[in-house]
Amino acid sequence: MTERMVVNIPVVVHVVWNSSVENISNEQILSQIDVLNEDFSAGNIQIGGIPAIFQALIADVGFHFCLASKDPSGNSTTGITRTQTSNNIGIGGTSAIHHSSQGGHDAWNPDKYLNIWVAKFAGGIGGVGSFPGEGPADEQGIEINYKQFGTFGTATNPPYHLGRTCTHEVGHYFNLNHLWGPSANSCCNEDDGVADTPVSCEDYLSECPSGTTFSCTAPDMWMNFMNYTDDACMAMFSLGQKLRMYDALNNFRAGLLNSDGCQAVATEEQAVGTELRILGNPVRAQLNLEIRSQTGSPWKLELVNMLGIPVFCEAKMANAPVSIDCQPFPRGIYFLVASQNETRIVKRVILI
Repeated sequence: MTERMVVNIPVVVHVVWNSSVENISNEQILSQIDVLNEDFSAGNIQIGGIPAIFQALIADVGFHFCLASKDPSGNSTTGITRTQTSNNIGIGGTSAIHHSSQGGHDAWNPDKYLNIWVAKFAGGIGGVGSFPGEGPADEQGIEINYKQFGTFGTATNPPYHLGRTCTHEVGHYFNLNHLWGPSANSCCNEDDGVADTPVSCEDYLSECPSGTTFSCTAPDMWMNFMNYTDDACMAMFSLGQKLRMYDALNNFRAGLLNSDGCQAVATEEQAVGTELRILGNPVRAQLNLEIRSQTGSPWKLELVNMLGIPVFCEAKMANAPVSIDCQPFPRGIYFLVASQNETRIVKRVILI
């Protein structure tokens, strides 16, 4: 069996807010990361509803999105920044959102991180994604309306309430056009540059089709993420779109390939021969881990939430499997702290 290729994409989410409702929770942000990982791995539940004519074209893109654990200075981070702005009209969709001096937040190195700004937009715009090479380098990334980011909290109003606005805009970030081509309303006269996505005239805005539909000569791939279909009916990238995204990754966004933004920061030097391994992260129900150590004395294990409050604390022996029941804990970002005498190891844990 061929091993599945996975490319880690470090993400930093800049929440730029004016009223408190716009200052979305960490949990809502994590729900959006979940959606990206499902959609870019062909792991979403809508896959089953794709018409048979397109089933063979479904792509597991192989991108894995992680909230950055290391900032541009090498410090440990949650991958989330929060900035209160005086702009109460809607800073989303404006150049100002990218600049701290204008009430937004400066991008982290756009060569090493996928920057996502979440804010209020004026009007009904859901999101904006920059194509490779489009606009100033320090404004590269995507912007999403706080009402359409993630799957709960402020993102509760159909039809764009399941995080697919972000999936769509990340597609643009990796150089995907709309299926009808780069111009608006080209109506069968332009192409998106991908061979296996049929030419289309219909954008399916606020629609949820089923079965086979036509707007040009071939059946429309209405369920493609690069349409405007309702979130509940979006389902796939094609194999050709996958190739185009990898071309963009290798030729325009290659810095992401050698970014260390997803790597944990060692907070303290651990003893020689000592290793703390988390078996599967993000974690859904059980946090499984191993402590390998040359010493036999117990280790103190703490699971600490973002407020610095331990939600779990027990002594465990090294060199034996350890399982922690995480179902009682709210989903979010935690830190697992293992300490023994002068040795202290810290690992970031994401509960989903």
